[in-house]
Amino acid sequence: MKELKGIIIPAITPFDEDGKLRLDWLRENYNKWNKSRVSGYMALGSNGEFRSLSDDEAFDVIRTASEARAEDKIFIAGVGRESLYQTLKFIRRLEESKIAIDYISVLTPGYFRNAMTDEALIDYYQTIADFSSYPLLIYCAPKFANEVCISPQALQHLAKHPNIAGIKDTSQDMMEDYMKAVGGRDDFEVFSGSLGNIITCLRYGGKGGIISSANYFPNTCAKLYEIYEQNGIEETMEYYNRLSLLSKNTGGGYGVAGVKEVMNMMGYTAGLPRKPLLPCKKEVHDKILACLKEQADWLLDPCKL
Repeated sequence: MKELKGIIIPAITPFDEDGKLRLDWLRENYNKWNKSRVSGYMALGSNGEFRSLSDDEAFDVIRTASEARAEDKIFIAGVGRESLYQTLKFIRRLEESKIAIDYISVLTPGYFRNAMTDEALIDYYQTIADFSSYPLLIYCAPKFANEVCISPQALQHLAKHPNIAGIKDTSQDMMEDYMKAVGGRDDFEVFSGSLGNIITCLRYGGKGGIISSANYFPNTCAKLYEIYEQNGIEETMEYYNRLSLLSKNTGGGYGVAGVKEVMNMMGYTAGLPRKPLLPCKKEVHDKILACLKEQADWLLDPCKL
């Protein structure tokens, strides 16, 4: 099992102006990312617009990404569905096709929010972990799951399962509680799911994060963890503050549409978000462009402006 460590790209899914899935563009992006310093990729997280894909499309994205990624890169596939039955069915399809995946990521079900008790979530994740031949990462992203979070108590219980390898936390306020509950274990990793909580993760001994800005600034984002490894958290803060501000003023402030807008500016082929998500307006494009031109000399990634 590859060690979950460093900066991982939550890869976008490219669509053309008609909303058609473009696997050829996806391959092009992976070929470019493979030359960067990131540790790996996550396909079909929120940046991957997984809710906008059919199961067949999701399967094709995972298969294409698995084939396109460099062998030394970690590969995480988002496979979660609202029901246990559909989640297991999708995992079985991947297994039967022998798709090479290092970890599967499963978002907390959220439609029936009030029913998502500790008992229900423990049962859901334990059953998946028992069934899957792939190691499991719990995906906590309350913004995209009707505010459902795993409790620290439930996480302590689930962390004991030999096939549950960690949690990706994208929440604004749970990271410290999760790190106190299960951080520092050799057999379970609490991994940041956003630039906003990666410093808390690192302060408690975490090993990195899955950062949306890495879609378009892969080397610049990868350096954050490299500085931390070499010099510790205090030396990381100055770099983090500048990277965080740059992210906020480019793609980070505009969701998936912003991520794709910056990627297209940086020489990737991200296409457009799939409707009902709308692309960035011209004034946003111009604002991002001005920021990129101003910061081009600081970036470690080639700027195709």
